[in-house]
Amino acid sequence: MTVLVIGIVASLYIAWSIGSNDVANSMGTSVAAESLSFRQAVIIAGILNFLGAVLVGSRVVNTVRKGIINPNFFADNPSLLVYGMISSLLAAAIWITLATYLRLPVSTTHSIVGAIVGFGLITVGITGIRWSVILFIVLSWIISPLFGALISFVIFSIIRSKVLSTETPLLSFKKIGPIFVALTGMILTLAVISIGMRNLNLRLPLHMTLGIALAVAGVSGWSGYLFLRRYRPTKMTQTEDVEELCKPLQAMSASYEAFAHGSNDVANAVGPVAAVFSIIATQSVKMKTTVPIWMLAVGGVGLVIGIATWGRRVMETIGRRITEITPIRGFAAEFSAATTVLLCSCLGLPVSTTHVSVGTVLGVGFARGVAALNLRVIRNIILSWLLTLPVAAGLSSLIFRIMVKIHP
Repeated sequence: MTVLVIGIVASLYIAWSIGSNDVANSMGTSVAAESLSFRQAVIIAGILNFLGAVLVGSRVVNTVRKGIINPNFFADNPSLLVYGMISSLLAAAIWITLATYLRLPVSTTHSIVGAIVGFGLITVGITGIRWSVILFIVLSWIISPLFGALISFVIFSIIRSKVLSTETPLLSFKKIGPIFVALTGMILTLAVISIGMRNLNLRLPLHMTLGIALAVAGVSGWSGYLFLRRYRPTKMTQTEDVEELCKPLQAMSASYEAFAHGSNDVANAVGPVAAVFSIIATQSVKMKTTVPIWMLAVGGVGLVIGIATWGRRVMETIGRRITEITPIRGFAAEFSAATTVLLCSCLGLPVSTTHVSVGTVLGVGFARGVAALNLRVIRNIILSWLLTLPVAAGLSSLIFRIMVKIHP
């Protein structure tokens, strides 16, 4: 039981560090564009991250807890796997805390996966690592930011050509805005129903799920239409009016991304401790117990505390230093990132939300031209990404050796 308590404390620590670092992924652009204040961002991110973690987080948790290392290699000595998972939590958390102090938006997914591989290599060797799963995850790290960048590039290009470049930007935006509102409502509803209700042991047939999602899309789109129709110009130019109108839309997309973030990154905090819980409960490494809701809630609480206490540090890097962000550009980036991350969560892929978010901001920047990008900041971010895997692996190996000596 003492080991489980240590594991839960370690899980809370890494959840806090993830919240303090990765909150920038969902809220940095909204705060930078002044669509949300920092306090509003903390409240929204806290609530939506928690809901995403509890309702949609279990699939990715299962990938992290039993998909990276073959637990059967520890059948004769399950305690080694327990120590290894706790070491992974602590190693990843220490690296993320350091990165947050330096204001670097590192990948928390890279951190935990690298840490698990690190202790696995010194215990069961190369053969104990499920390299096919690692390859699958690594490919997702490459594909997901590219996919997110492509979506944001296309969305911003559409907005620029269909709205900003027209003679009547405000009128054009009133026509196209409800479509994005409807899409956001539909995709979020599909995710909550298809996976979230399954976690609560509730299932709906496909036609009912699609019907509810379409109904939510209709209500959302109609609400957006009514809101936009009643808007009267208040700014100097129509483009400024469009930017002002886009603030609520960006707040919605930020909420969407916060939910998606919680659904994916809670696995980084809960996955290893879920393995510890399963081993202690069954005295085996079979990982047959389901991930309890309370454990997802613990991870969600840690994310919220991290957001509230240290979240501001990394926000500025993603929201201000990569490229200039306005409400329209921020919406394009956030909507694209949230869609990409949520899709990966539904597939059980522990993608890097940092990579996706940076990729979507880059996509918006590329749509405006390379000159709009701060290449020096981008270089520093990429260097920190490259360091994450080896540093996390090395720390995990070191902590594991210390734990084994203290508790042989």
